[in-house]
Amino acid sequence: MRVDQWFCEFGEISSDKPAIIFKDTIWSYEKLNNAIIETASFLQKEGNLKIGDRICFYGPNNPEQIILLLASSKIGVILSPLNWRLANPEIEFQVNHSKPKMIFYHSRFKNNLDLLNLNKNIEMVAIDTPAGKNKSLLERRKNLYKINYIVDNNLPVLLVYTSGTTGKPKGALLNQKALICNAKMSHHAHSLQSSDNVLVFLPLFHVGGINILLMPALFLGATVVLQEKFDPEDAIKAIENYHITHIITVPTVLDQIINSKSWNETKLSSLRAISIGSTNVPLSLIRKVHEYNIPIIQIYGATETGPIAIYQTIGDALISEGSIGKKGLYCFVRLVNEELEDVGYGEPGQILIKGDNILESYWEDKTSTKDSIIDGWFQTGDVAKVDLDGNYWFVDRIKNVIISGGENIYPAELETLLSKNQNLKEYSIVGRKDEKWGEVPVIVAVRKNLNILPEDILKLFKGKVANYKIPKDVLFVQALPRNALGKIVIDEVKELVI
Repeated sequence: MRVDQWFCEFGEISSDKPAIIFKDTIWSYEKLNNAIIETASFLQKEGNLKIGDRICFYGPNNPEQIILLLASSKIGVILSPLNWRLANPEIEFQVNHSKPKMIFYHSRFKNNLDLLNLNKNIEMVAIDTPAGKNKSLLERRKNLYKINYIVDNNLPVLLVYTSGTTGKPKGALLNQKALICNAKMSHHAHSLQSSDNVLVFLPLFHVGGINILLMPALFLGATVVLQEKFDPEDAIKAIENYHITHIITVPTVLDQIINSKSWNETKLSSLRAISIGSTNVPLSLIRKVHEYNIPIIQIYGATETGPIAIYQTIGDALISEGSIGKKGLYCFVRLVNEELEDVGYGEPGQILIKGDNILESYWEDKTSTKDSIIDGWFQTGDVAKVDLDGNYWFVDRIKNVIISGGENIYPAELETLLSKNQNLKEYSIVGRKDEKWGEVPVIVAVRKNLNILPEDILKLFKGKVANYKIPKDVLFVQALPRNALGKIVIDEVKELVI
């Protein structure tokens, strides 16, 4: 089954029920489905797109991106959303690497689009207002033609580039089964129902924004309240005004929400769960939300796993605080050592994922595909432990591990100790080259208290971790480098301590 078929079969496509609420516009299931059919017709006939061709979406969150995704599914086209927050050279890399036939853009980005050094044969189509003599997508898709639906129901449909926190981004190619598998696991994690109202403000150029709640909700006939971008006050208003039952967040976003003045003044009784798409979530943040008896569901995965692989359910959230959850219902998980041998309970090992949810390949990168997928198992590069109850506990990323004097130091363990200190706003621990030890841990931090000194921070570790793990220096900065999802860009932090 294709994702557009699931939408048609289980969604309420002949209904006036709101599918997507965006700004002042309500897209009913019937209206949304009609737009999907019209767009598929336009792409195939006027766009002359064939199976396997790529299109890009360049703009903030908008229902048109979902329409393009489901339209692409009907005809075998691949959608590659562009991260509009990237610098021009980074956007150029993604476009030139994916080689799209068409780019659909928000008119707000027209001037910047003109500055990019791209193939002149790429057709540019505005999604909202006419650009010069060109008509917008809304106008151009009105001419309906017969659609030649694809026969193969498991073709690639989504090409999403990794966030690039540790190097040049790679294009993860996800097929139909990956999106469907993700949706089924989301339904299980969130106990999603057709009566639910979900709020989505995470950027749709990441799989977390598209696949954790938005698409799964549409497949059930639920209502999605889509916001163009994140604003804590707007998010809180939406929770009350639309009786939101589920939201998907990341730690930096959730922290802003619960620390907003409006949070305690808002009716939160409709919220059944808040899911958080991150690996190392501060326990203090989880407990703050649990004080309101709202379960925090941790969702673990990667762009390459679509992203859902390990997760908590609503029933598990309150009794396994800090865990990233249990194995996904429709995938397999292993923890292995450097020789790819399974480790025992309580032992750290790399997370390997196998199932329909993992990527088909890295786009035009056979070497990375071969290195990352071994016998069907995707190597995540993340380290975790599993307990006897099947709960997984995140340890760190392999690339973050500091090897000092032959001993492994996991920065996440040390950062957990720092989380209890009120003098730091944000921080990261990375390795710095050392002639004697090979590497030593160094703290890069932003101060809340400007009077705090490095020695005040370093003494926090004495007696709590082995001496070789204690950071050797503290570097104070104005801000830590972060990507569009608020994740710290480790490579850029490492450059600060050279």
